[in-house]
Amino acid sequence: MAKLRRPVADSVEVRAPGLAALAVMAVSRLPVAVRRRVLRGAFERARDAFNRGDLEAVFGLFAKDVEYGPPPPLYSEGLLHDRAAVLDFWRAVFERYDENTIENLSLDEVAPGSFVRRARLHHRAHATGASLDYVVVQTTYLKRGRVVRQVNVLEKR
Repeated sequence: MAKLRRPVADSVEVRAPGLAALAVMAVSRLPVAVRRRVLRGAFERARDAFNRGDLEAVFGLFAKDVEYGPPPPLYSEGLLHDRAAVLDFWRAVFERYDENTIENLSLDEVAPGSFVRRARLHHRAHATGASLDYVVVQTTYLKRGRVVRQVNVLEKR
């Protein structure tokens, strides 16, 4: 893999996730308007990391024992359990499809430490022409500054 150019915040999440989790906990105590700006910035950084293939940055704040429900077009066997399984899953997706992008459509904090994002994903394998395009509703739960559960469901049309 080519050397990645990570923003400083992404580097902290990858190299010092405990420190990053403390920062997330501090942000959670800020006024709602400030939290929303920081949250939007965090999801924009996650989008950028995904689009450049930097999965370690995307999942840097996932707890070791995270419960993860992958997007249904890619996986239909229930939840994955633990961060390593999530990384293995997405590495396999990136091996199968050589073009993988995500676009944030909306983001809401529904309760402290609970977020709902709508996102459009696109995967394409140039060799075969196979492609997937879909929109997910992703619900994320934080505990102690880490993602402890994230579930993706297809948006109903």
